[in-house]
Amino acid sequence: MRASVAFLRSAPAGCSSSGNTCFRCKQSVWTPSEAANKAFGRPRRTIVIAEAASSSATKDFTGLSSLRFGKPTSTEMLDLMDEWTSRDCNHDFAGASLSAPELPAGVQNGGFMITKTRKKVGSGQEVYNAAVSAVKSWAHLQLGWNCTTNPAMKVGVTICSATQTVVPWSVLPARVTYMNEGSEKFDDGSGKRFALGMCSLSGHQLAGEERFAVELHADGSVWYDVFLFSKPDTLLAMVSLPVVKIMQIRYVNDSASAVAAAVQA
Repeated sequence: MRASVAFLRSAPAGCSSSGNTCFRCKQSVWTPSEAANKAFGRPRRTIVIAEAASSSATKDFTGLSSLRFGKPTSTEMLDLMDEWTSRDCNHDFAGASLSAPELPAGVQNGGFMITKTRKKVGSGQEVYNAAVSAVKSWAHLQLGWNCTTNPAMKVGVTICSATQTVVPWSVLPARVTYMNEGSEKFDDGSGKRFALGMCSLSGHQLAGEERFAVELHADGSVWYDVFLFSKPDTLLAMVSLPVVKIMQIRYVNDSASAVAAAVQA
């Protein structure tokens, strides 16, 4: 298992697209399933992607409002989760991680960092089912230094995550943008994959999306794959970018370890 971070080029002036559909040009923040399928040539699966909710949140450009000098209580996190349900995604590419590593031109040219890792967690249908259950129950994000509320997993649900960076904690809003399970063609043959996508909302330190996938390959091996693209969305995240990159590598690695542990439990 090896996590990596890569940078995509800075965005040119204006919005242009070649090859892939540029999600920035859509009238809606949330990518319809038909557009996602056509853009990436994957008509064989039905993709359910969350509809955007109207947002009344005032943007905090500094990022200071999300800081807490102690771990937030479960009650506070649940209250924030309810409060954040009306917030919008803070970028134009919700749903774009579904077909990663293929990405829309707007993500490729948008200055996003790419962080990813893969880990084999076992073999067989039972292991696959256990890994999928771990993700659906939010076990992949309960990392000690990172935790989240655990509402019923469904497209459109809003969550509150709490992340400790050195001393302070940050409370961060996110939303499930898609859940997908179906047949998949891998390099070693046909199999199946479950994928969960989560986008950042207004008020998050970063703008981006995370995809957590469980794969069952033709040889019976089960893999956990994490792919995320992100960039700073506040002044605080921008000035602490070296720390952000380190924390993201830790995040994907610890998530993989959490799923592996859940499978063995």
